[in-house]
Amino acid sequence: MRTGLIHRRPVSIAALALLAGAAPAFAAPDWDIVGIRLGMSPAEARAALSAHAPKAQITDYTRQFVYSDGVQQKPLPGFLSVINASQGPTNKSETLEVMFSAPPMEQRVIRVIRTLAMYDDPLPMARAMASVTQKYGKPATVLEANMGSGNFSRWLEPGKTACGDTAPTSMDARQPPPVDNAPNGFSQYGLWQRRKLAPADASNCSAALVVNLVTRPGDPFVREMKFTMTDPGYAVPAMRAVAKQIADLEAQARKARLNSGPVPKL
Repeated sequence: MRTGLIHRRPVSIAALALLAGAAPAFAAPDWDIVGIRLGMSPAEARAALSAHAPKAQITDYTRQFVYSDGVQQKPLPGFLSVINASQGPTNKSETLEVMFSAPPMEQRVIRVIRTLAMYDDPLPMARAMASVTQKYGKPATVLEANMGSGNFSRWLEPGKTACGDTAPTSMDARQPPPVDNAPNGFSQYGLWQRRKLAPADASNCSAALVVNLVTRPGDPFVREMKFTMTDPGYAVPAMRAVAKQIADLEAQARKARLNSGPVPKL
């Protein structure tokens, strides 16, 4: 296993206003990608990865936020941000990326991306669609990709709002809601809210699973399969908690800075 570098990132306190909202329920849909589910702990996700791909190259990426006292930046403890797993040669490879929410809330899986490259042994579209439907059931929508290069199938969490532009021509309808473990990742929800494409509490946006079957234009063979699922129901409250923590620490640090330091003799 390799460990990636710590990425330090300042957080805009203005993000806190966008993140205001009520506390939601945290249940996640029961979809899985090779045994990895939204809402899993890092230990559970790591165990599922090991069970699926015991010989994969595993890399951990950590992240670290900083806040300012008005003069100096102060770091928060680093945390596990992403686990990446890869295996196989370039033309027949598999990569997995598992993203976790940030403390202070309990860390959970908020995004999973799996990419299968099948350039040496492509799969007929009909068989690929049958396999995907057998695994996940009938999708809510199936939309063509640009230039006839495959399609996007999307499943939505029941009982919540499908956020973003759901028009068949929109890219929003071809991807799950964006999530991040930094508060700045909330910006897309703010844009949607201004366009009345998301509820006031963005944690009520539906989780989504998207499968992108990639072909060459006019070619019925799938050469790449990309599975992505995200959970704004947990990611948004987690981003709120990070923003509040940093805002509180920064307010305390700035107050301490104003009341510290010697006054020169005049």
